[in-house]
Amino acid sequence: MLPVIRSSKALDTAMARDLPKYFVREEIDLILNEVKGNPKHYLFLTMLWRTGARVSEMLRVKVKDINVRTGTIVLNTLKRKKKPKRVLPIMPDTVGLIATHLVKHKLDPEDRLFEFTRERAFAIVKKAALKAGLDRERAHPHTFRHSFAVNCLLQKKPVPITVLQEWMGHANIQNTLIYLKILAKDAREYFENMEF
Repeated sequence: MLPVIRSSKALDTAMARDLPKYFVREEIDLILNEVKGNPKHYLFLTMLWRTGARVSEMLRVKVKDINVRTGTIVLNTLKRKKKPKRVLPIMPDTVGLIATHLVKHKLDPEDRLFEFTRERAFAIVKKAALKAGLDRERAHPHTFRHSFAVNCLLQKKPVPITVLQEWMGHANIQNTLIYLKILAKDAREYFENMEF
């Protein structure tokens, strides 16, 4: 019996269902623009976008976990027992936002950077994404995590997959390789428009 060959459209639909959903950079800009009037929310969403942290990891960050001088943040990795902490670089402009936040709220080293609940964090993301005109299905903090990973691989000089694995806190590199499948799926559009 011959195997059933599905159309490319059917394959694309099946593949898309199994792949993580993410925001493109323009969509991130729209979301951040919606919270510009609230510096704390703006910083929170910027941190999710620029670190790829899980929402629970970001909510556990304490002031002492951030080194403004070296531009790094220590995240407590939730799903890796052997390596419970990871250090990520943070962009200079993000360091500036953090420094302003620390001064404004007079935070001590043991204070949490963001003093709100997981439920509140979800609500902030949902409200901003929907106000930006994006679909409800992606209006979730974890979408920022996937967006960070995809963005790392779309750079002119892509982040090596092993470095991305470390930044994401993945114990198994297979969890990181899924993002290459997203890029392969998106690249199909280019192939279909090629002329030979």
